[in-house]
Amino acid sequence: MGRYAQTCPIIYGAGTISLLGEEVKKLGCSKVMVVSDKIVSEKQTYAKCKKSLLTAGLEIVEFTEIIPDPPDYMINQGGELAKAEKIDGIIAIGGGSPMDAAKGINVLVNNPGTVNQYFGNPFYTPGVPVVMVVTTAGTGSESTSVGVITDTANNVKNSVICNATLGILDPEATLTAPPELTAQTGMDTFAHAAEAITAKIPNPKSELLASDAINKVVANLPLAIADGQNIEARGELLLASNFAGIAFNDALVHLGHAIAHAVGAKFHITHGIVCALALPEVMKYAADINEQKVKIVGEAMGIRFSGQESPKEIGELVAQGIRGFAKNLDIKSFEALGIARKELLEITPLVFKDACYNFVPKELTQAEVEVILGNMYDNYK
Repeated sequence: MGRYAQTCPIIYGAGTISLLGEEVKKLGCSKVMVVSDKIVSEKQTYAKCKKSLLTAGLEIVEFTEIIPDPPDYMINQGGELAKAEKIDGIIAIGGGSPMDAAKGINVLVNNPGTVNQYFGNPFYTPGVPVVMVVTTAGTGSESTSVGVITDTANNVKNSVICNATLGILDPEATLTAPPELTAQTGMDTFAHAAEAITAKIPNPKSELLASDAINKVVANLPLAIADGQNIEARGELLLASNFAGIAFNDALVHLGHAIAHAVGAKFHITHGIVCALALPEVMKYAADINEQKVKIVGEAMGIRFSGQESPKEIGELVAQGIRGFAKNLDIKSFEALGIARKELLEITPLVFKDACYNFVPKELTQAEVEVILGNMYDNYK
């Protein structure tokens, strides 16, 4: 049985940030918490959002302490502030981390205790409207039901279940993202889409959206890196991120993200980098299960197949294509990042503990995961 939905309405287009205040007011809000990070809070996008909210007559409480891979204690601080200030809406301005943090804080607005009590638990008193203003094209968090939080007690990534109420995708908000961040978030989008296509349970809507997302990433990511002011490329990447978010929210991500979460929790490497390094080997693994789905990934990238390839050859062709694409974006290898091969293999048990591992299309042994991790290290130099 398949299932598909769209959890969050989207407003898309250049200049749509100016609509933020009136849209939030339509949701019945009067006092909102703005959740962001130090870097974004100093950008023009943040100032525009603030102006729009204030012009609409809304009272603002600012919480701009969010750091990458937001830890549980930070979410708990935000929750306490939200309760003390009696806010009735939350605005996330930023990339995946502020959006995930906003979801975590929203879980606590009308509920006791710490965020750790609500990991993986959809049963809690609903919070307040949450509006996402997206500044990086990567996570698609505006359209997923998951907020990823770092569980510092167990040194793993965990998640809360929470949907946003509205997403605003304004390509102007992404123009200041530097080339390195643009590349990393773009590869996160790519991984979401490729894993959604090769998921355990096929999903027709996810496959359609994910294929288009890959096509948009391959066509536009190099353009946006070469010229950050290319508004058309930025807009296409935002759509790709959103489409991939909708796709994997239904089909779910699997092995690549289990690896990325495990590596990220252990070494604190940017999520998109690990996704880029894992994806080629994950596609080889997936081709052994259903090569036709991996072929769809390759075709979305522009790879041409003769029709005579074996499953192994399809997997290898797609893996080579992804590796080449990532290298052209200057995605660094594990070796360049200062991680030893032996250290990487040591995270194997953590892969099985990650929630995304529950959705792998085919179970693996510890030895098989070690081989995949070893190949991630050896094949990307």
